[in-house]
Amino acid sequence: MKKIRLFYLSVLISLTACQDTPPPHEATVNAVSFCEAVYDLDYMAAKDMATAASFPYISFIATNTTQQHVDKVKARGPVTVSVVDTQVNEEKGDATVVCSVKNSLSINFFNGASVIVPEKQDTLHLIKESERWLVKMDNPLRNGMQSPD
Repeated sequence: MKKIRLFYLSVLISLTACQDTPPPHEATVNAVSFCEAVYDLDYMAAKDMATAASFPYISFIATNTTQQHVDKVKARGPVTVSVVDTQVNEEKGDATVVCSVKNSLSINFFNGASVIVPEKQDTLHLIKESERWLVKMDNPLRNGMQSPD
């Protein structure tokens, strides 16, 4: 009798553990990867996940990133990005992903000051180009990637 209970218990546990959870949408995956790349100062990887219209903005950030910023990023530890909300419109080919970013470096490119931000939210807009979901940063202030002040 004890063996039968143990068997049923193990079946119940395995069935509840194997529930099908849908994989995240490609737009969500790309938004998280883009945030991680930008906040880890990996601008080449960020360019691969962005539209061509976004390249000038990403290049501006890369050009104005100093060794002090790089050192702060190395000292701060890993950035953590999680998804707060995702809205995808397959018909229009656009998506909006709101990410929570923890332990990020916020840089003021006008005076060079930088500070580690414990937590913030970024809203990323993505469009579908050639079957890929790419981050659209041609208007960074509208996209939520601006300085918190």
